[in-house]
Amino acid sequence: MVTIGRVLGAHGVRGEVKVLPLTDFPERFLGMTRLEVFRPAGRLMASLTVRSLRFHEAKGLFLVETEEIGDRDGAEDLKGGVVMIKASERVPLPEGSFWVEDVVGLRVVSADTGEEIGKVEAVLPTGAHDVYSVRTPQGDVRMIPAVREVVLRILPEEGIMEVRPLEGLWD
Repeated sequence: MVTIGRVLGAHGVRGEVKVLPLTDFPERFLGMTRLEVFRPAGRLMASLTVRSLRFHEAKGLFLVETEEIGDRDGAEDLKGGVVMIKASERVPLPEGSFWVEDVVGLRVVSADTGEEIGKVEAVLPTGAHDVYSVRTPQGDVRMIPAVREVVLRILPEEGIMEVRPLEGLWD
């Protein structure tokens, strides 16, 4: 399951739910007919039928009216829950793009020598491009910029990321 939103609470007195999108593709909410809301620990809180959904542009969130919730208290009960979808329902990515969870855990190897540099622990968004935090076998952390000049291939099905670090990157 993949988290795509967080329930912030109720909007108004008729049971509308405020949902903050936590996805690079917030437009995906516009076609949804159901919302699956889970507790952060992973247990299902509610499976809801979407009656109407609109985007509140000023606040950057969706206001969702459902068949099952008719009052403010019912909507408030979902506060803190997360909206999740099956991984198979994710928006298809363009060629050469990967989901964070597909990159974390990959073995990072030198394209020149085949030597293992470490494993990807995290993907850090920096604005211009992401940076991969890689833990070496010795326990050190190396930062690898996610740019074509450094990251040559990402092969999630093989569990490998091939890199050619820029000269002086870790000096």
